Amino acid sequence: MKISEVGDALWAGVKGWLSGLDRQAVARAAKERAAAVLPPGERVVASHPVEAGERLPEPPRRFRQEAFSAQRTAGDRLIDGMGRAEEGLHRLNPVNAVVDGWGDRRDAPQLSGGWESLAGQLAAVLRPRCSFRYVAVLLVTEHHLHVVRVRLAGNRREPMAGAEAVEYAWRVERRQVAWVRNRTDVRHGTHEVGFVDGSWVTFAFTVGGYGPAVETFPRRLRYTDPIS
Repeated sequence: MKISEVGDALWAGVKGWLSGLDRQAVARAAKERAAAVLPPGERVVASHPVEAGERLPEPPRRFRQEAFSAQRTAGDRLIDGMGRAEEGLHRLNPVNAVVDGWGDRRDAPQLSGGWESLAGQLAAVLRPRCSFRYVAVLLVTEHHLHVVRVRLAGNRREPMAGAEAVEYAWRVERRQVAWVRNRTDVRHGTHEVGFVDGSWVTFAFTVGGYGPAVETFPRRLRYTDPIS
């Protein structure tokens, strides 16, 4: 497995690890912990666990956050170093440039606007460098959208047990959000969110009951509606 695929494998492990558990109970606990680290004065209107869109391309390394960096071990840093070396070797191979270009075109519908756009920022936040199991929570307050990561415990029966880390990751003003489009025709929970800078990105709510969060967006489009 390539080092760049480790994060994807870890997230796949999270979903498998949570199967059979009361996922709604885990979601409720994660939302509660995430709300506790919001900046003072922020009142939560709605919140729900989210993940990156299924085929969202991996962000360039310089745009990816290092999640839970204070808890990383020497082994994690070694893996990171191997990843940097692998990236360097990958770029030196001219054949890979052609393959990567094709991959970018294939995945382009998942992200529009580039990695420095608002959509690109959200995409990168949902695809951090991380060696821990965690839940990402989208929180909507009166004036902002926030993303907070809640690390899961190692106990499979009680994944929220213990004082696990909670990490504030990102926010954007709600007035910067233009629309949300339901893409459950692709996969249950999948949506696209668009911003006033013209960028948009695919993400997914990971468990049911996300209706209140969707209702907070200014324009709610069906999958048959054009993006405008």
